[in-house]
Amino acid sequence: MTEIFESRVVRKIELAPQVFLFELERKINFEPGQFAMIGLIDEISVIPKPFSILYSKDESFAILFKVFGDWTARFSKISEKSRVRVFAPCGTGFISAIKRYKLKNPQKILFIAGGLGIASLYPAIDFFSNGKNTLIFGGRTSQDIIIKDMLKNKAEILITTEDGSEGKKGLVTNLIKTAEGVDPDDFDVAMTCGPTPMLKALVKFWKEKNIKAPLLLAMEEKMACGLGICFSCSIKTQNGPKLCCQYGPIFINKELQIF
Repeated sequence: MTEIFESRVVRKIELAPQVFLFELERKINFEPGQFAMIGLIDEISVIPKPFSILYSKDESFAILFKVFGDWTARFSKISEKSRVRVFAPCGTGFISAIKRYKLKNPQKILFIAGGLGIASLYPAIDFFSNGKNTLIFGGRTSQDIIIKDMLKNKAEILITTEDGSEGKKGLVTNLIKTAEGVDPDDFDVAMTCGPTPMLKALVKFWKEKNIKAPLLLAMEEKMACGLGICFSCSIKTQNGPKLCCQYGPIFINKELQIF
């Protein structure tokens, strides 16, 4: 159930240039893939922004973000102990999506992360860490391959960067159905999050290669409320428009029509 509360920043770390991990006061019971809407207390007129919940422990929860535009630039500069307003947890996570789409309980999962998409996937990687799982982690450069220390021993990790600065040079699809990569049909399900062009390419790739394994996508859409009130995050599906903040952010590839 979504709660509305005030919180404080208790720790902030710059993991890479303009990439931050914030820990905020209050433990949240959440499902992997769910998110929090966060706004600054002194900006009542500014709509809150969505952030994937990275983890929650020891009476705090964490988010991971990169500076994009004026608001995140201001947010990145707030001091520890600064107060924020939070709506959380929001949306439908991976576990509920597995049940909704009547998929079998996965024992072997292929995770595909693009840059900051790892923030949405990390809780699922951690939750299913006892399985025989593989993570394909892609980025433009090695600076996009973050929180590797948190991922140790949780999955086999394959890395690809567009400039070749770490791992295989190329895109995440260069490690799917190739001799150097993996075959998605060897897995019970694939879960992915990343930039929209990457998600679009994966949905197309799944169709072109006739891959049978279901692909669950953590979608990103502009949101104004995160509570299903404003309808600004509607996504076209085969069953009509669905709200990314309520029905989503997790969707199955065969259901999406926006690509």
